[in-house]
Amino acid sequence: MYDTIIIGAGPAGLAAAIYTGRKKLKTLMITLDVGGQASLTAHIENYPGVEPQKGMELMETFRKQAEKFGAEFVFGIVKELIKNEDKTFTIKVNDGTEHQTKSVILTFGKVPRMLGLPNEEKLLGRGVSTCATCDGPLFKDKTVVVVGGGNSALEAVSDLSSFVKKVY
Repeated sequence: MYDTIIIGAGPAGLAAAIYTGRKKLKTLMITLDVGGQASLTAHIENYPGVEPQKGMELMETFRKQAEKFGAEFVFGIVKELIKNEDKTFTIKVNDGTEHQTKSVILTFGKVPRMLGLPNEEKLLGRGVSTCATCDGPLFKDKTVVVVGGGNSALEAVSDLSSFVKKVY
């Protein structure tokens, strides 16, 4: 029985694990990866108190700190979250395991949709970005393309237009 299970291990989940661990709560993180989208960012320079570095490096620091305070990790996909009659929870993972907890913290963030173009994955963080807000300043005075529709695309165009030469 865990005191808390955190679903997702991006910056929010890792920060939650650091806090729960410091409070001596038995903590389990269930996640696909460590770092989430932040680990895909080539250059993070907007995190207070930390010199610019690769996203994966910063997320590795977060992970080590969470582990130092006792966080355990299970890598997988949550298939089912059940609220039990005694007000605890059972979480079923795609590998067939089940975990019991008194509380659940949801920090699963978002997963960017890729276009499926050749070399797209290879170029992620090397000219291809999934976060205009995060990476916009890196494209200062460049010509960029925003792919998408709706409010998110319009916000990206608006954000980027203050940094870049031209937005398509």
